Amino acid sequence: MKEKSDLSSSQRLLTDFEYVDFEVERENWNKYRLKDGAILKTKFVLINVLAEKGFKEKIKRAKTEMGIGVGFTFQSSNVIGVEVPPNLIGNPTNVHYSPQELEKSVVEDEIDFETISESWNSYKLNVNGEIYMKVRNSPIRIRRTDKFDSRGVPIYLVDFTADVKIFPKK
Repeated sequence: MKEKSDLSSSQRLLTDFEYVDFEVERENWNKYRLKDGAILKTKFVLINVLAEKGFKEKIKRAKTEMGIGVGFTFQSSNVIGVEVPPNLIGNPTNVHYSPQELEKSVVEDEIDFETISESWNSYKLNVNGEIYMKVRNSPIRIRRTDKFDSRGVPIYLVDFTADVKIFPKK
């Protein structure tokens, strides 16, 4: 049997944390107007929530004791779509590009944008209905490549940051 210290960080995550079931209360699309005329649409999708083992007891103790923290982590995915003006349409292709190919094909770096709509996603963690999680995902870097998808839409690379709030039901 392996000692705990011999386990990889991903193996420790699964031995030190447990899955938490959740309900999606709200997962809205966010929209951004890019300087190149495109409209970027993004959606943060929560896949899994994990909390450190014994978190339910810690939450109960936190109601009466100060300074008790609970570790949470999550797995998510960002869905990205783009509406582009006709001048950006290129030759359609069905090629699946590697991340390395896309990185090398950037033609416009650091595209400025303005927010059209952006909202917090909301989730109820199934811990006796006592814990809620809110996530706001925002782009921090947007780049356009010289590669196109099957409709001739340019492929964009988007880096995100996520603000996360976990709080008890009031």
